[in-house]
Amino acid sequence: MSKQLTITKLNNEYKKQFGGQKKITLKTGDYLYVQTVFKKTSIQKLILDYQTILEEARTNLSDANVLKDLSFAYYMLLLRHFTNLDNIPIELAPMVAVCEKLIDLDILEDILASFPAEELVKINEQLRLVEENSRSIGEQWGEMMAAAAGNKTNRGNQNE
Repeated sequence: MSKQLTITKLNNEYKKQFGGQKKITLKTGDYLYVQTVFKKTSIQKLILDYQTILEEARTNLSDANVLKDLSFAYYMLLLRHFTNLDNIPIELAPMVAVCEKLIDLDILEDILASFPAEELVKINEQLRLVEENSRSIGEQWGEMMAAAAGNKTNRGNQNE
């Protein structure tokens, strides 16, 4: 028999599904909490943050470290959105500095290995969909611009 949905039931179900965290202890003796199930909205926020960083990086393409920095940014966004390390900076340079420290201390690999593989697949799938949609939108935009340029040229020829 169906029951009426209430905000209390909604909150309880949400907490039941997404409240799980796994405590991991690092080589340093410190610990942190990793989410066991990634929320769709957290994945969307990670992707939006990553797209913002990619857009900013596009202006610095002359920097040879851009590809390394973008990889580091992705790792830090994973930590920012799916661990209790939500105070990781959102700006690229400080984010990279934190990542380098985690790498040098041999901590990053332990943290990343603690993420549930099936949850990382969800992120990769969403990134793939965003890429496909972006490519499609870009192609449509290009076609519209070409058509608009063609119309402008044709109008210019008619006025002669």
